[in-house]
Amino acid sequence: MTDKELQYILAIAQERNVTHAAEKLHLSQPSLTQTLRRIEGELGCKLFMRRKYGLDPTPAGELYLTMARDILERMNRFEQDIQQMINPLSGKLTIGASWYNTLLFLSDVIHELSVRFPQVEISLVEKGTNDLEELFASRRLDIFLAHEYPTEFGHGKRQMAKDVRQELLLKEPFCMVAHEKFGLGEGTVDLRALEGMPFISFNDSQRIRRITDFAFANAGISVKRVVRTQSFPGAMELAERGIGLTVLPLYYVRNNLAAKPCLHQYAIDPAYHAYWSACVYYRCGEYPDRLTQGVLPILRDAARQLSAEG
Repeated sequence: MTDKELQYILAIAQERNVTHAAEKLHLSQPSLTQTLRRIEGELGCKLFMRRKYGLDPTPAGELYLTMARDILERMNRFEQDIQQMINPLSGKLTIGASWYNTLLFLSDVIHELSVRFPQVEISLVEKGTNDLEELFASRRLDIFLAHEYPTEFGHGKRQMAKDVRQELLLKEPFCMVAHEKFGLGEGTVDLRALEGMPFISFNDSQRIRRITDFAFANAGISVKRVVRTQSFPGAMELAERGIGLTVLPLYYVRNNLAAKPCLHQYAIDPAYHAYWSACVYYRCGEYPDRLTQGVLPILRDAARQLSAEG
C-alpha cells in the first residue's frame, strides 16, 4: 500500500467515476481500473458499488477512505515537522483571518514577519470564522484568528483537538455611532434611552449583529431596523447620511471617524456586554513549530499596541 494508491482511491471516491478520477490524476482509465481491482483483490472485498449516479463506497470502502485520509494527513504533517526541524525559520506559513482581523492585526504583523523571516512564504486566507475553523481542523492553516462572543453570551467554547491552543489577544468593545442630528450628547450612551430609534444593523448571521442584539436585550429595548448591511464601511456611510444609528467595533471607528465630522462616537455601558474577543488558535505538539512560536510574540505586541492606543 503506497501513498499514491491511497490518493487514487480517494480520487475515485471524490469523482465517483474512474474515468474522471483518472483524468484528474493524469492516468489512463485502464491503468487506474487495474490498480483498483488489484487493491480489491489484495483486500478480498469490493471498495465501491456502482449506482445509477456513479460509484458509492461500500462499508469496506468507507473504512479504507477513513484510513487513507488519516495516513496521508499524518505523512504530510510528518514532512512538515521534519522540514521545521531541519530549517525552522523557512518554509510556508498559512494564516487564516477575517477581513477585519486582517485590517486590525495582520497587515502590520505580516510586514514584521517578512522582515524577520525573509525565507518564509506567507499565505493569508481570508474567510468567515466557521470556514477558517474547518480549514484549521483539516490542517490547511497553521494558525487562525477569530472573534469570539462575550463570555456572558453563553455561546459555549469551541470544541478543538487536544493539541490546539486558544490565546486571547484583546477584548474589543463596541461603540455607538450616530449623526449629530440625533443629539445624543457626549460620552457614554444609555441604551435604554434608544427605545424605538432607527438603527442600521447587520445581517442575522453575522457575529456583530448577534452581540448587538444581545446588548439590546440586556438593556430591555427594541429598536427600529431601517436597513441592513453586511459591511462596516457600509454601516458608517449610511450613518453619515443620517439614516440611523449603528454599532461598530471600537478600533474600526477610531480609525475611520475623523474623516466623517458629522458623526459622533459613544461608549456603551459595559454592563450590557457589547464586545468581542480577538483570539488566535494554534497547535502545540510534541515538537513545537518554531515558526508558529515566532509569530505569537508579534501578534501579542500588535494587540498590546492596539490596547494602549485605545
